[in-house]
Amino acid sequence: MAISPAILVEQSGLTPNIVTITDDSTGSDSTITKRWVFIQDATGLYLTGDGTVNYTVWSIDDLSISLDILTQDVDVAISVQWLDVDDGVVAEVEDTYPLCQFGKQFFYYLLQLQGLTPGVYQDLSYATNLVLFYANLVGGINAVLWGNDIAAGQNCLNREIQMQQNQSLYF
Repeated sequence: MAISPAILVEQSGLTPNIVTITDDSTGSDSTITKRWVFIQDATGLYLTGDGTVNYTVWSIDDLSISLDILTQDVDVAISVQWLDVDDGVVAEVEDTYPLCQFGKQFFYYLLQLQGLTPGVYQDLSYATNLVLFYANLVGGINAVLWGNDIAAGQNCLNREIQMQQNQSLYF
């Protein structure tokens, strides 16, 4: 049976800087010798970890690959190519993904702080900013999940990142 390419993309709350991609393909093709992973953000920048090429080589012997490539939330397009010995593309899969564990962790942190100072939510400025933060986080996710639009999603994420980086002004 010919290969039907598929991938799973995950981030852990414990290590939001690391993106794990798992080969979830069915079938096989004996000509495949390696995979290349392309991860591109909304500005066209390729996230590779070393910055020297626009892809990461993924050994065919490994079911998954973990890439330490993030410092903040980002919406990306990920493409994986299955290649033959001459670097000819045998199969390819591409999709968009919201990589938003930093924002999710920060939102949870804010909820924990409410437990320490429950009255803070009664502060209108705090409550408004909390809602704005969450709306931008969810907007960054939904722009990708619903519209495959990493540019619109990244605009939302940039606002929530700015709120994280300037926490004392908002929370």
